[in-house]
Amino acid sequence: MPSIYQPRRPRASPLWQIVHHALGEFLATYEHCHRKACGPLRPDTIDVVERFYCCGDLSTGFTRLQCPDCGHERLLAFTCKGRHFCPSCHQRRVRSTGHWIGHTLCHEVPHRQFVFTMPRPLRGIFRKRRHLLDLLFRTSIETLRDWFRSRLDLPDGQLAAVAAVQTFGDYLVFHPHLHVLAATGLYDREGTFHELPVEGIEPLAELFRHRFLAVLRAEKLISEKKLRQLLAWKHSGFSLDAGTRPVRTAVGRQKLAEYLLRAPFSLEKITWVEKTRRVIYRSRTSWRTKRNFQVFTAIDFLAAAVEHIPAKNQHTIRYYGRYSNKSRGLEVRPWKPSVDPAAPHTVPAPPKRSARNLRPLWRKLILRIWRTDPLICPCCKGLMRPKGRLQRPEEIQFFLQLHGLWEGIIDIPPPPDPPYDIDTMEPLSCPFERLLERRRAAAGPASFADRASQAEWQAPELPLDDERILVLDADPPPADEFREF
Repeated sequence: MPSIYQPRRPRASPLWQIVHHALGEFLATYEHCHRKACGPLRPDTIDVVERFYCCGDLSTGFTRLQCPDCGHERLLAFTCKGRHFCPSCHQRRVRSTGHWIGHTLCHEVPHRQFVFTMPRPLRGIFRKRRHLLDLLFRTSIETLRDWFRSRLDLPDGQLAAVAAVQTFGDYLVFHPHLHVLAATGLYDREGTFHELPVEGIEPLAELFRHRFLAVLRAEKLISEKKLRQLLAWKHSGFSLDAGTRPVRTAVGRQKLAEYLLRAPFSLEKITWVEKTRRVIYRSRTSWRTKRNFQVFTAIDFLAAAVEHIPAKNQHTIRYYGRYSNKSRGLEVRPWKPSVDPAAPHTVPAPPKRSARNLRPLWRKLILRIWRTDPLICPCCKGLMRPKGRLQRPEEIQFFLQLHGLWEGIIDIPPPPDPPYDIDTMEPLSCPFERLLERRRAAAGPASFADRASQAEWQAPELPLDDERILVLDADPPPADEFREF
């Protein structure tokens, strides 16, 4: 059943309203408040945010699509084509690239995702010097390749992998780590794929730990004393995750590729409060704060968000081995599953595609996601064609008012009640205290003490406007607090 495609309304986005209300103050106070921790604000970062402010907004220009049969028109807004900040454009990039990786680039062999993570004391090295992330790429890929070669006894085996760096963790904290989507095996010189059986990756994690520390020491990024200290830790802080089992389908590879390329934040987790100029960001429960939300000021949220915008022309995704540009067209033998698990597997070469098919167009993406053609006229089912582009303000306003699409800033519903103070938007120290006060006022001091002493505590559940429930994961107060009433 096809869905009804509706163009997005960017001014209803909480991120758009945060930028609208706080961008000027953010630019004016960045040098004083955030430069020391985050480094200088790059001009290309400012350009990404400013272009996002106009992305998808019909008031900044659009293309007219008109049906030649009945004259029905649809207005197609211009987009910023930004990455890592504009949720719409970045998600379009994720969808198109993820589909291409999963269905066109990758061979029909088992794949696994390897996540290389470094300890917290080393992350600050890369915060102001993002070019050093090349060391993370190089060390991780070489470690993975050498481990495969030693396990399969193929000194000249070739890897097939896609790697993407992510600099963000929960609540937009700076957390650089590398995701690698790799075929679980190697190719020999004849194009035969040798599959590596699923086994423990503890030796691979230790190999990555020692190599990465050695590289940092060779580049004089850590001292000898710090190196000995990190090697002496009982829990190294390095982690390597490879999942439980490899994926063997194109859809599974596409999902892993989309996870590699995902955006630093989600619009569904953002709540903007214009009255107090606060941003509530919901995510999974933090082991540090013991809650599943965090409250930012508007400028602090923008500072945390723009920190993850890569520099201009910086590649955040790289291709290695058989998936690199140099080796992508090499032929491999036809694939036949073998009954003997010890026998090597071979894979076919991917079909040749034209450059136009590598990145789907806007129309193809809408067809894939919504199962409906956005160029089909809803009145006569004819094919709409471009009529012209409008960029002059007076023409834009005329056509938008003609179609009833001229709008101002869209009001966003207010945030939920506690655990937030509606005046200061600060998290309450103990939301259960307010719950006790409300119950005491309703039941009276005499009867409330008897009821509270026997009641079982439950975490407060707050219904939100999007039909979801915000649960504050906090420990109940001690039993002594009930006796005060």
